[in-house]
Amino acid sequence: MDREIAPGVRHRKTAKKIAAVVIGVAAIVFSFAATVSWLRPSIHRRDVQTAIVERGAVDATLQASGTIVPADEKVVSAPVESRVLRIVRHAGDRVRAGDEIVQLDNAATRLQLEQLEEQLAQKRNEQAQLRLKLDDGVASLRAQIEQQSLDADIARFKAAQNEKLHHEGLVAKQETLVATTASKKTEIVLAQLRDALLRAQRSAEAQIAAGELSTRITEKQCDEARRQLDLAAMRADRDGVITWVVPDAGAAVRKGDVIARIADLSSYRVAATIADMYVARLSPGMRTRVRIDDQTTLAGTISAIEPRVDNGQAKFYVELEDRANKKLRNDVRVDVFALAGRSPNTLSVRRGALGQAQTENVFVVRGDHLVAVPVRWGLMGEEAIEALSGLRAGDEVVTSNMSDFNGVKELKVKD
Repeated sequence: MDREIAPGVRHRKTAKKIAAVVIGVAAIVFSFAATVSWLRPSIHRRDVQTAIVERGAVDATLQASGTIVPADEKVVSAPVESRVLRIVRHAGDRVRAGDEIVQLDNAATRLQLEQLEEQLAQKRNEQAQLRLKLDDGVASLRAQIEQQSLDADIARFKAAQNEKLHHEGLVAKQETLVATTASKKTEIVLAQLRDALLRAQRSAEAQIAAGELSTRITEKQCDEARRQLDLAAMRADRDGVITWVVPDAGAAVRKGDVIARIADLSSYRVAATIADMYVARLSPGMRTRVRIDDQTTLAGTISAIEPRVDNGQAKFYVELEDRANKKLRNDVRVDVFALAGRSPNTLSVRRGALGQAQTENVFVVRGDHLVAVPVRWGLMGEEAIEALSGLRAGDEVVTSNMSDFNGVKELKVKD
């Protein structure tokens, strides 16, 4: 037989049901609040960096990586085919003009010099003998001319005397003709001797000139051999620092091989590399900025662009306006910015992490919210970027990397 539930029991069950309903409603409310909070994300003000959009000039730059190198570096090459006997100075050593760097084996050059010197002495001796022989020939002709001149004078006197006696009838006509003929004959012989003397003198001058030319050629060969013998000592021709030297004694070297490099570390330039897709936009004379560190940036110009591309990289050189700046150090890495264009009066903002695409959403501060605004960019420099559309002067723009919020239209800013 059923018994009626006691009133206290019924009250307790009712209370439990009401509590369960209240707890369920509270859970639903809490879940909804959490969902709304997730749909409206927020960010702390201290976690972002911002910049103000301003009107001014923007320089478009092409960024390259560079290395500081000496502005003046001398290559010391082997003058002859030889072998390294001894390395006197090593990389990093300071040298003065005349200091020996590397000693080469000069036995072959010394032997060649000795042979040339013997040839030169022989040629000089032959030249002296030739001069004596030619002088004797010329002197003999001159003596014959003097003798013939005397004979010609006598013949002319006899011819004139016979002609006078013939007019007086004291000498026959035949004797007069004989004397006249003898006089003409001596004149002809005298003229022939004088022509022979001129030919002999010209021949002597030509032979002497040819001998002197041959002697001078041998003298020059001797001088060159002496120079190469002196160069075999491989001495520095200027003050500087050795940046590289052949590493091994005993190594064979060919004529023209690089033995050492000497740099003047009082002035520098920059050797830079850039992706080959940008090299067509570079040109000699283009202005550049070279950033050594956060405090030092030097101005310069592109002096030369190498036509060869290696592994997708092109090489160019920058001449610095301040080539002796105290911050310049050999072989230090630097950033190079080539100024490829300029907008003199445009909207710009500090670049930061902006400019990852030509058009991108940028967060702009609107009260206590960050609102995503589509912006189209123009010229990009190493510090500033040109805003073609989407921003106004005075806008405060987030320049931090906001890739974690891609697709988010609005953010709550927390203090």
